Amino acid sequence: MSIEYSKSGKVLIKCTNDEESVIVPDGVTQIKRRAFKECTNLKRIILPESLKNIGVSAFEKCTSLKKIVLPSGITKICSMTFLNCKALEEVILPKNLHKIGDMAFTACTSLQTVRIPDTVRQIDSYAFSSCDNLHELQYRNLKIRMKFTEWNEYTYLERVIKMLVREDYSMRVIASVKYDLLWQMFFQNPKNTELKDYIRRYFSNIFLNLLDRDDAVSVQKVLDDYDFITKNNIDKFIRYAIDNQKLQCQILLTNYKAEHDLQKPKNLFL
Repeated sequence: MSIEYSKSGKVLIKCTNDEESVIVPDGVTQIKRRAFKECTNLKRIILPESLKNIGVSAFEKCTSLKKIVLPSGITKICSMTFLNCKALEEVILPKNLHKIGDMAFTACTSLQTVRIPDTVRQIDSYAFSSCDNLHELQYRNLKIRMKFTEWNEYTYLERVIKMLVREDYSMRVIASVKYDLLWQMFFQNPKNTELKDYIRRYFSNIFLNLLDRDDAVSVQKVLDDYDFITKNNIDKFIRYAIDNQKLQCQILLTNYKAEHDLQKPKNLFL
């Protein structure tokens, strides 16, 4: 048998390299780690709605696979699941997805665009690195966990950051995602003067993004470590936090204003 299942029929354990097309039967809830690894002949696979878990490296080096549609029961894509799937052109991610693991799509060089559901809250290191033709990621409301070690390290998201700093918008990125990436990069590399200058120039919009998410941790870090907050902008941010019911950030900003005596000087000629 070219495909091995558990006795219960609920776990797909292993597939040989003979198959070009696979239909996983309904009732299968799990695909084991490395189950399809190096199945270089596999071009097409249909997954059932019963599927809940796909293991680490499950489709690694499936170099002929062109499309994957993940069923709604999948909430996490594990590490290296589609690593080196060089022919993969289209990925349909489920609406309930929460996490994309490290190196999940690394070196998927045929991917051009990916729509990440709004439910995703975590993208781990190098999830889309070396996706040389990936020109558009569509997503929002993310907390991105990336390991940026050097400014010039070759990963997709770092290339996006550098393009943003150069104000090169040939890669389309949603504004809120752009600002999330800028903060992440800056907090990990605050000595980069190019990035700091960019944030200073566009600070108002970039900081309002933190308020939109009521990201009190990041707001506190900005207040503690940097000199971006001034007499000229503090009241605007407090008013924005009040109007949008961002209570934690409102309290932080109000306290900061009081502690630092950020009162605008009165106009003596009025």
